[in-house]
Amino acid sequence: MPTLNFEKTYCNPTPLPDYPIGRNCYNDDNDQLCDFRETADPTVIYEDGIWYLYPSCGMVYWSEDFIHWQHERMEPYDIGYAPTVVKHRGKFLMTACRAGLYEAESPRGPFYPIGDFKTPSGNSLQVFDPMLFSDDDGRLYLYHGGGGRIYAAELDADNPTRLLCEPQPAIEKNTVDHPWERLGEWNENGAHSWTEGSWMYKRNGIYYLTYSAPGTEWATYAMGAYKSSTPLGPWEYMRTSPFLRTTHGLVRGTGHGCLVDGPNDTVWAFYTCCICYANRWERRIGYDPIAFDENGDIIPTCASEIPQWAPGLLADPCGKNDAGLLPLTPDMCIRASSCAPGRDALYAADKSTLSFWQPAEGDPLPTLTYRLLPPEQELRAARLVWRDVGLDIRRGYLPGPFGYRIEAEIKPGQWITLLDRSDNEIDMAIDYLPLPPTRATAVRLVITKKPAHIEPGLIDFTVFGLPIF
Repeated sequence: MPTLNFEKTYCNPTPLPDYPIGRNCYNDDNDQLCDFRETADPTVIYEDGIWYLYPSCGMVYWSEDFIHWQHERMEPYDIGYAPTVVKHRGKFLMTACRAGLYEAESPRGPFYPIGDFKTPSGNSLQVFDPMLFSDDDGRLYLYHGGGGRIYAAELDADNPTRLLCEPQPAIEKNTVDHPWERLGEWNENGAHSWTEGSWMYKRNGIYYLTYSAPGTEWATYAMGAYKSSTPLGPWEYMRTSPFLRTTHGLVRGTGHGCLVDGPNDTVWAFYTCCICYANRWERRIGYDPIAFDENGDIIPTCASEIPQWAPGLLADPCGKNDAGLLPLTPDMCIRASSCAPGRDALYAADKSTLSFWQPAEGDPLPTLTYRLLPPEQELRAARLVWRDVGLDIRRGYLPGPFGYRIEAEIKPGQWITLLDRSDNEIDMAIDYLPLPPTRATAVRLVITKKPAHIEPGLIDFTVFGLPIF
């Protein structure tokens, strides 16, 4: 058991600075309700002790501790949906949906275009949801596709824009035998599926071609896999599919991700999770450890939404990673200084991405207070998931940092400040913060600052702590 240092924990959804603007915000003829922020489809590589995260809509993020992510605006910043990056023969290759191939000397770029993919017949190949895989024998492969089929092909390892063979079908949708692939919020539409988001992972001589279905906007979005002894098949359906599926809660719709080796023989799944309030592409990212059974199949798991140990602190063979911190802020004990119409305080505690608390217009110091279960609770960490109400890219109403304090009542009527970010200058659409160990009877959030033209909405405010017996 690791030392109980909760500074070494993280919590989903992933807190990233400068959360990107949704790509569809820039279109004039879409069906969105309002502008939104979005990132999804993560590719992650672990290189020289640093994690590099390449999501849709903005790159690159990196972390040395797996907890605090830094943002470095890479060139190019956004080449399209579903970017993929691989280290191959000492260099880094990158592509994305319909983007051609790029190359760089460093995982932070800059990446330079080196051309479009070409089939053996000389035709240009536009790929959807691509994945590049460099095998340990130096050979290079491309996986891509959506709708009902995923393709695989070998690339020329010396000239990686050139396919050595025509793309061959690797995965076909199967809504008859795999009910989780069926379209819909309850997998109710067996006639359709969107099979996409392939990723190749190799372990102990087994090739795992992972994929996602039935579509990124559904809570049923999940990850499954096929297995083979070669990178081009033949493929056998992994019987434990879907190995990552979560349909309810704050972290749901867990698909289109990647598998990455980490320290201490850990393996991590990074994945997309859906919000889909302002737009069907409004999404976030999460990550959790995975484990394998005696047959080499991935043990099915659900996404976590309570604090987890950072990698290397707990290498459990079954992938269990909870830090032992539990939510202490039940929705039945919440009140607010004010509420905008239809934006009640309880919406900050209902574990739904589709609802949020918003203070009434003109509230000079919006405050959200939880009365904790008696006699008291020991506070250790807090998560905040914000919504930028009033975001309007065309009018220049842009996101920015919120300022706030977290305070605790240690005796009736006696409040102390646990965390003061009143002058916060970091734009964190999602944040997770350790708190000094404090026994309290109540806890409150006081919002002190907001971006110009933006009203604060709070999708989630959860305080975590240790159970008291």
